[in-house]
Amino acid sequence: MGFQLTPMLDVVFILLIFFVVTQKFILNEQDLAVEVPTAAGDEKDAARAIEEIILNAREVIEDEPDAELKARDLAQGRKVGDLVITINRQEYRIEELDRPLREQVKNQPDLPVCIRADKDMRWEKVVRVVEACTTAGVYNIRFKKVMPGESAAAQKGAVPATAQ
Repeated sequence: MGFQLTPMLDVVFILLIFFVVTQKFILNEQDLAVEVPTAAGDEKDAARAIEEIILNAREVIEDEPDAELKARDLAQGRKVGDLVITINRQEYRIEELDRPLREQVKNQPDLPVCIRADKDMRWEKVVRVVEACTTAGVYNIRFKKVMPGESAAAQKGAVPATAQ
């Protein structure tokens, strides 16, 4: 009777598949155009609920460095100062945010929402996003931040599963 390697390899491949799929979901929920502000805090603050909705918010700016993003904003007819909300790679205007959030709240009344607001966004725009959430019945709201010392990749959304 020797050491059985096949069952151990099966478990390793299943774990590998699980982590690859999980990482895909994390990356799909983040708008890479949003640059999150840095703030001190506990590691437990970074923990994410499984059913949490990631709501990315950015403001259209005149001197947008990302040419592809600028072209997309122009094609959508957005003006400087407009607010763009992204949930699961689906873009919404602030006025359209009520419908998808109400649908989610109907199924889960204590729905957690994490707002990833761009660090350069004006405070009045962040308040509008919070107001849209509370109007839709979402009261479990938190804000995403980047811990001091996290890499530039973490700023752009490529965060390890434990830190998101």
